[in-house]
Amino acid sequence: MVFKMFHHSLNQYRIFIGFTSLLFLVGCAQQQEVSFKSGGMTHTIAQGSAAVPKEFEKLIYTDAVPNGSVSAEGDNDEQSKFMTLSSSDSLPNVSKWYQEQLKAQSWQIDGVQEMPKLVSINVHKDALELNVMIAEDGPKTTISLSLGKQVDTSEDKQPTENYTPDKANPPTD
Repeated sequence: MVFKMFHHSLNQYRIFIGFTSLLFLVGCAQQQEVSFKSGGMTHTIAQGSAAVPKEFEKLIYTDAVPNGSVSAEGDNDEQSKFMTLSSSDSLPNVSKWYQEQLKAQSWQIDGVQEMPKLVSINVHKDALELNVMIAEDGPKTTISLSLGKQVDTSEDKQPTENYTPDKANPPTD
């Protein structure tokens, strides 16, 4: 009798664990954004409707569908963001739209490189740099947006001025 009660409780426990695991897996599958900290920066990976960082809201091509994005933000005002989109519109139409929109939004165009199936647009505004890559991908057009914030680090700009000899890097004549 005790064994039957224990066996019945064990089966209920197994059902409870199985149901809880199922709910957990379904919940993870529905999650559209994951964030983690590494190296002093917060990294965020997103997909679907959560994939549009606020910095890119005005740069979404009218016929495009967001695929995903990756963002990294640091304590020293460092940031970089990357996002991909897909459109059924043609490469020339998408390229023209981005060049017009970037000018209208006061971005300074640094360069436009046009190749047969690829266009790269480099722009800057204030301390931000943006690259828009537009590629013909079979019947669709893939759009990649890459944004970075310039960070003033005098140490990186002139590493020779910060040189200190040590055992690993002895002075040379």
